[in-house]
Amino acid sequence: MGTFVACWVPFFTWYMVSALCGNSCQNPEWLVQTMFWIGYFNSTLNPIIYAYFNRDFRDAFKETIQCVFLFPKKDNMQSYV
Repeated sequence: MGTFVACWVPFFTWYMVSALCGNSCQNPEWLVQTMFWIGYFNSTLNPIIYAYFNRDFRDAFKETIQCVFLFPKKDNMQSYV
């Protein structure tokens, strides 16, 4: 919850301030884009946070990775049985 708030508060603060002051507030486009991307960065942090704090998530992730690397899917194999 803390990372969600930390990532989205800058955007929503800007959004409220710009709505209140209208056209009299001019913000550089790079600043607005940066606030959006910080908010989107929250989605990148979620799997990392889940992996760190949730043992079930960690175990399932390890099993998935092992299956992918130990038993790769072979599409070119044909069976003549």
